[in-house]
Amino acid sequence: MRHARAISSQWDNRMMNDSLPAALMRREIFEQPTVLTNLVKNARATLTEVAKRAQDCQFAVLAARGSSDNASTYGKYLLEGLAGMPTALAAPSLYTLYHTSPRLKRALVIGVSQSGQSADVVEVLQEARRQGAVTLAITNTDGSPITNAADHVILLGVGLERALAATKTVTAQCAAYALLASLLVANKELDKALGDIASYVTNVLNQEQVIASLVIDWLTAGRAAILGRGYCYGAVQETALKLKETCYLSAEPYSAADFKHGPLAMIEADYPVMALLNNDATLPTTLELVQQVRDRGAKVIGIASDRHAPGISGVASLALNDPSPTAPSPLLSTIPFIVAGQLFAMHLATRKGYNPDLSRGLSKVTVTL
Repeated sequence: MRHARAISSQWDNRMMNDSLPAALMRREIFEQPTVLTNLVKNARATLTEVAKRAQDCQFAVLAARGSSDNASTYGKYLLEGLAGMPTALAAPSLYTLYHTSPRLKRALVIGVSQSGQSADVVEVLQEARRQGAVTLAITNTDGSPITNAADHVILLGVGLERALAATKTVTAQCAAYALLASLLVANKELDKALGDIASYVTNVLNQEQVIASLVIDWLTAGRAAILGRGYCYGAVQETALKLKETCYLSAEPYSAADFKHGPLAMIEADYPVMALLNNDATLPTTLELVQQVRDRGAKVIGIASDRHAPGISGVASLALNDPSPTAPSPLLSTIPFIVAGQLFAMHLATRKGYNPDLSRGLSKVTVTL
């Protein structure tokens, strides 16, 4: 823990120097409480209108790439689990390369892109709009192509994101999905929890020293498994992506249910595993899997949404609600889970000698067809 304090002190004393490795990424990670508060307030009017129009929709289709696709995995769980709306993640190549677009007339179609320049996502929205679907674009870039492709537009308004790894745009996208789901079904509990989202994230940021100390056992790792299930599965995917693009670590995301169907066989002594432990119906089976991988010798980092959850004692390396007595809603824990993964990836990258503000062979804006 002494080493983690030294790391935190180094950041606090030198953060004004943008040339330092991870200076940009860390600054943007710490902007998230304000970003999320503003998003929930500013997106309400537009999403209220979308929710009204979507009442007659029979299903939803979500189009995105990269981190936005991971946020959309979370959106899928929310729209299906809360609103009862069957939801699919789009296969954009069907629209752009095969030219075999599915029937979307009775759909709510949402396109998500940080830059707004993902040509395949834009084409999904354009086709959906042509067919008469209800269309929504979620982006951080005003005037980008995606804003002209949809009936409704949410501008994340998170400010310029300079680090290569997306941080504040991803959690803002997740918050937009959560707000839409709460408005679709008038879920007052979720709506109230969204008002507290900044405090949930702040609890994680206040534990940066603890998170920095957890990376020690992963310094020589070349591969890892990230496990979780249900509403936090999007956070599992996003954490794995952050580790790949900032640490060049072969981190693979797995549903805690799917992991037993084959991948469990690869676990051996000292295999690095991170488990996201959400305090909902998925917790018992995820804890059972954690015990199985431990029995095989894996080194497990357990991140729990609630330190008071049954079975967490002795398993969790970190709890999202330390030191706060209030745990995040299980429906919203994906967002602070993602923030914890961002900090873990950032500290692991810098300890390995990499600069997570940059990445070899990658650019900030990626355009695919």
